[in-house]
Amino acid sequence: MLSNYKYSINLSKILFFLFFISVIFSQTGKVDYYGKVNSNHVISGQEYIASDDGTLLMYVNIWGHVKNPGTYLVYEGIDLLTLVSLAGGPKSGANFKNIEIIHDKRTDSITRINLNQYISSDKSLIVIKPHDTIYIKESMSSYLFTKVNLLNTILQIVNISYTMSKLP
Repeated sequence: MLSNYKYSINLSKILFFLFFISVIFSQTGKVDYYGKVNSNHVISGQEYIASDDGTLLMYVNIWGHVKNPGTYLVYEGIDLLTLVSLAGGPKSGANFKNIEIIHDKRTDSITRINLNQYISSDKSLIVIKPHDTIYIKESMSSYLFTKVNLLNTILQIVNISYTMSKLP
């Protein structure tokens, strides 16, 4: 009887130890059980990811006035127009004259591009690097008409002035 009690204590210690070890060394989802890096996670400091076919992939961010802003996993050497197209393209009212590419957060390296000039020039001058952020701003006229309701305000003022001019 006493040996069964000692055996159950040892078994509970072993089970607690195994549980403790499994919690400490649990999988985070970045690497599967065979050691292969999952394609949907970036390990800290990693700039490029090799796909199954050997293509180098990198993460870039697209912010601002595009249909689907977010982080995209794209191939190395992608051009700006293809990248914006992946994000669903620009929304109506996007400012094409001042697109910003933020290259390095530490040095505040920013490239400003006029998209109309970019289309007619040598596209190889712009290099998209890993973890770059492309920011497409909304034009001022689009902002005024959509956010501030400028047209609605003007029509209300015209209506008030017309109504007041008709009063006896």
